[in-house]
Amino acid sequence: MSTTKLLAQVAESPPTPLHGQNGKKSVAKKQNEGTGAINDRILLGSLALLVLWYAPMSFTYFLSEMPSSVGDKMLHALVSREFAYGNGSGHPDDYGPGQYFVLLRNITSMLPHTISGTVAIITGLLQFNKTFQFKYPIVHRSLGRVYGLCALIISASSASFLIDTIPTREVFSGESFAMILSMLSLGVLVTMALAVYAVWNGDVGSHREFMMLNYSLMLSAPFLRLCWVVLGRLWGETKWTVNLYSAVFAGPFLVAAPIFYLRRRQSRPVNETLTSSRLRLIIAASSLLSLAFLGPKLSSFDQWSHRPKADFWFTVPQWGFHAISFTLLAQAAKRRGDMRAYTAWATYQNGLISGPFFAVPTYYLCRHVFLCPEGIMGLCTFFGGWLMGLFSSHIVYVTATSTFAKGHKHSLKGE
Repeated sequence: MSTTKLLAQVAESPPTPLHGQNGKKSVAKKQNEGTGAINDRILLGSLALLVLWYAPMSFTYFLSEMPSSVGDKMLHALVSREFAYGNGSGHPDDYGPGQYFVLLRNITSMLPHTISGTVAIITGLLQFNKTFQFKYPIVHRSLGRVYGLCALIISASSASFLIDTIPTREVFSGESFAMILSMLSLGVLVTMALAVYAVWNGDVGSHREFMMLNYSLMLSAPFLRLCWVVLGRLWGETKWTVNLYSAVFAGPFLVAAPIFYLRRRQSRPVNETLTSSRLRLIIAASSLLSLAFLGPKLSSFDQWSHRPKADFWFTVPQWGFHAISFTLLAQAAKRRGDMRAYTAWATYQNGLISGPFFAVPTYYLCRHVFLCPEGIMGLCTFFGGWLMGLFSSHIVYVTATSTFAKGHKHSLKGE
């Protein structure tokens, strides 16, 4: 992550030409680079505003008097008093004794969780700034170690909290949200481990890819609060409901966002296995068999009856956008002979196609581990399969096009 130079060697496909016949960059190329730089500044500025808005709420969560925390006051001001303190807000109400009591019971794990999360999202803003990476490589590596430690604390504290609350069904927004939190916690741990392994083996390009996804998952907390404000004002539902559907939307969004960002800025080697018709056939056949297996188990309307309209609008449009985008981008790359880009988009297509395959273990986890109510089993199974397929496709793509096995000298200093 200390440099954006890709260490992976190009295979079977020449790099996209960056220069004209006279060795100078074309006008179109310069314009694209200028536009890209502006877009990067806008993105970084937006992320900075989001992080700085959320950081005080997160850092002081257990350090201020409840129910008058900074976050509660913010929601009261931006949404409504009912949303911040009323029924379904996490305070004692018709839903139970209140989420705050559950959090206070787990304060030994949740206090370091919130503080580490705040440090991680602030540190991450600096870590992905290219100028900072090149100008201060030693500081960059030191902050990377701090970030990695925070990621471990976040995953461990999340696991401790979930182990305590899942059996007693005390997770805010119910069992479905407990499943989403578990997937998020595991995703942070997996991407962090892969990022460390990549840079340890000298593959800085793969390290950066894994860290981009890791940081995107870290941003789930501030992104969720942003969704609370928007949906709290527009939808009029309680925080209990808004929180669940914000997470349903945020999960795939935060996995796909770094995919689109990275593929516009970094190319990786070709891997013929990833683009083979045989692999596509195996994945499609496995998914068809999985659909045949799950069909009878999820055939009752009652299993899709939690909030049918909300279930549809928070999943299907975004899934459709992913499917159409990956297909069009793969076809466009193949037409212009850019097999590097085609390898990427074809792999992400396979990730979506594999959704039903991943939905099978999701179904059993929802039923026997998370104890999800029958009325939401359909949503949870679909969401879990979709998210795991999308996440796995990016992990497979980066790993399969990495240089992990090429005997690089072990180092945490990068290049």
